[in-house]
Amino acid sequence: MKTSLEIVTPEKLLLSQEVEMVVLPGVEGELGVLYATAPMIIALKEGAIRIYESDRVIQEIQVNGGFAEITPERCTVLATEVITEPAPAAPPSRRDSPAA
Repeated sequence: MKTSLEIVTPEKLLLSQEVEMVVLPGVEGELGVLYATAPMIIALKEGAIRIYESDRVIQEIQVNGGFAEITPERCTVLATEVITEPAPAAPPSRRDSPAA
């Protein structure tokens, strides 16, 4: 199962997607969030939010602190400031198309 991740800044909704796991830079250490994680609110420090799919990082977003609200189905990050925004999704690979 996947969890819903939203990253919000004071200016806009930066990201909203379903993810297998997200790792947050908490002030008390890194926290991995999966589907059905216990509810909590944590303070974030400056660092990288890492989004995982199939046991590998698919995206990293640098934040300058904030808070995260975690429920069993959702993780909402309220970032004070985003240092690096997420890159747009890559176009589909052409490896699956037949060779000419």
